[in-house]
Amino acid sequence: MPAAAAATAGGSAVQPWQAALYENRTLASAITAAVTGMLVGYPFDSLKTRMQTHHYPSLLACARRSVAEEGVGGLYRGLLPPLLTASAAKAMSFSVFEQTKQWLRKHDPCRARGPPLGLPNFQRTTVGSVAMTAAVSGFASGALMASLCAPLELVKVQMQLSSLTAARAAGAVAVLGGAGSASAESSSPSSSALIKRTARPRWAASNMSVLREIVRRRGLHGMYYGLNLHVARDACGTAIYFASYETVKETLRRLTGSETTGAATHMLAGGTCGVLSWLLIFPVDLVKSTMQSQVLLPGGTPAFATPWQCLRDIHARLGMSGLYRGISVSLIRAFPIHGLNFVVYEWTRSAICRLADRAE
Repeated sequence: MPAAAAATAGGSAVQPWQAALYENRTLASAITAAVTGMLVGYPFDSLKTRMQTHHYPSLLACARRSVAEEGVGGLYRGLLPPLLTASAAKAMSFSVFEQTKQWLRKHDPCRARGPPLGLPNFQRTTVGSVAMTAAVSGFASGALMASLCAPLELVKVQMQLSSLTAARAAGAVAVLGGAGSASAESSSPSSSALIKRTARPRWAASNMSVLREIVRRRGLHGMYYGLNLHVARDACGTAIYFASYETVKETLRRLTGSETTGAATHMLAGGTCGVLSWLLIFPVDLVKSTMQSQVLLPGGTPAFATPWQCLRDIHARLGMSGLYRGISVSLIRAFPIHGLNFVVYEWTRSAICRLADRAE
């Protein structure tokens, strides 16, 4: 809140909570958007992980079978850690993004003079400079958050796949790739019945029990199994995400000649950035999920020793379409969920600013 807002026009002092809310408006807005998006989008994320790592003939078949075998609650299994941490993670992500943008603008060597050869700068004076600033800031934010949240992501994947992992060990389901894996046929009705009868592993009783089992089998470093893929996915994905959002938003603002942007612009820009980032980064996410799905399989020897081996195997057997297995659910959820994310974020941020203005 501006320093001049020590008192309102009517002479009453600004409440401490109002000042604190304004100073932390990015955090508050990101938390609100994160919780909303997580509650709406988590079942889609669970279906995406299942389709990436096990064979289903279609998204609808995956959804029907998952609900039939595990109930609707099965699609929310593992929700608590990301729900609790997503708000903190998104708040940190947006904060790092905003602070990096400010730092780049402040320390831009082209700040005092024009950029050489008309190249984009970090002053956000053109659409190109807006895109470049957002991409660099998004990359930094994504890399940092992936490094911090890697164990939570690994636990989430194991919880989402716990029933299928047990059935996979019993030979009840077809899996995606690997020597000795089941064929690419979809699971039969008899295998569906077997999944229902297959008890979930003891280690899947809670998120903490999953984490303990990972450490028991893999050691402390096992908590970061697949970290390189997680960082690659989130750093590049977040760069694309924020760059495309701010580019579309700024382009629409300039086309309309408006100083501000509304919910329709935020929905369109947010939906576009969600779809585009998934289209470009999905193969990395597929390999990450496939590699991480091996961490608690019986036997201890993973089907793939390296991400490149996993990528080559999927491509050799399934072609380019195999690298986008499960993307339908991501694209279906991407536009509305990410559009909603930015609508909530921008609305909350504007509401806090309006509240601060009224208090001055």
